[in-house]
Amino acid sequence: MPKLCKFTSPGDGKPVYVNPDQVAVVYQFKGEPPDTIIAFRKDFVLGVKESVDEVVAALERASSKQGE
Repeated sequence: MPKLCKFTSPGDGKPVYVNPDQVAVVYQFKGEPPDTIIAFRKDFVLGVKESVDEVVAALERASSKQGE
């Protein structure tokens, strides 16, 4: 079972959980305020409150722990 990463929904502040194996790309949408977007496939994206650097670090940590 893959380790899920916990992030925060920007709209309501509730936790959202992401399977790092399913993530295709992480990017920042330059709006006001800027949003961090996690894309899973071409048609599904999720906005989170954390910065791009925080999201990438959490996903990398979870992926590296799976191999252990």
